[in-house]
Amino acid sequence: MKLIYLTKYPINEGDTLESVAKKLNIQTEYLKEVHNAKAGFWDKIRNSFPKHLTEIYVYSDVLEEQSPKKEVQKEIGSNLFPMRFYTQKTYGYTLENYEGDLLKNKIQYEVDAVYKKNDYNFKIIEINRKQVYVNHKMPEVAVEQLLDKIAQNMFPIALRISDTGEIKGIANHTEIKERWLANKDELTNYYKKEQSDTIIQKADLYFNNENTLLGMLSKNWFFNLFFKPIYAHYPEKKEIQYTAKVPFLSNRLVEYEITQTLKDLYTMSGKVIIDHIAKTIDHRTVKEVLQDKMVLEKDRPNIQLIQSEGNVQYKLNSTDNSIFSILGTFSTKMSNEKINKIQVEIYQQ
Repeated sequence: MKLIYLTKYPINEGDTLESVAKKLNIQTEYLKEVHNAKAGFWDKIRNSFPKHLTEIYVYSDVLEEQSPKKEVQKEIGSNLFPMRFYTQKTYGYTLENYEGDLLKNKIQYEVDAVYKKNDYNFKIIEINRKQVYVNHKMPEVAVEQLLDKIAQNMFPIALRISDTGEIKGIANHTEIKERWLANKDELTNYYKKEQSDTIIQKADLYFNNENTLLGMLSKNWFFNLFFKPIYAHYPEKKEIQYTAKVPFLSNRLVEYEITQTLKDLYTMSGKVIIDHIAKTIDHRTVKEVLQDKMVLEKDRPNIQLIQSEGNVQYKLNSTDNSIFSILGTFSTKMSNEKINKIQVEIYQQ
């Protein structure tokens, strides 16, 4: 298997962005994307080569014969964990909830992520969520505003992340709890309603107990997908299987069997591709899931169990193996024969 790597290509007098791209038989946008991912700020290519630039970064195969795909190194598996990215990365998050072909609601926000430090066997990654928009609007109803203000107390949240990429704990839980206690009375006084009191009491349970707060994170599509074990060791066939719980209608969890594959191909810009196929193995009905019932009996031949499947594709940055994008779709057959579909998009900005 041929090794593909970044190398430097000299820029000669009279060379232009267009002429070099033509000479290498690649598109100008591809040339810019590969170079800019590695280059420093002043060396990045905008509309043309900077005057001082004497060389550009290219993949080694373009110097021989341009290939539309890049081969993954065979031993890449156990070395996939992202390198430290001290510069903050910003991600755009979009969730669309469909009933059949009808879009029921759309949630959008931005998330800042930064690799803070190592803590024994864990990596500390801090997440800070920005303003939430529901159907392109800020929360307008009083209850929605209260829920949004309560959630803001959770951020920034510093997470202990394992080598495989999974959440194992909250490094700043004490700080989050203190932040909540400092703001709780103000929210209680402002939203003086019986329903508000119930919501704030539930928030107390979440903020005061780290495990309960972790459970809430697992029901959030961003945290659930962003911190899947995509950095696990991949055997020679580059495929692993495991079980995991995934959100269902945003307030419940359903168990799936996951088949995760490290693809043999890079994208045109050198990004690693990981495909993630999910099929439910939960032995409850849709109604039982919605009621959060625990069912011990697995063999129930006359019962229609929940039917759901998902497809997710991860793309990792070629420079540091951090997540560049996550595109996922989960479809569930409801009891009324309609299909509930969740589409999630997470893109580095």
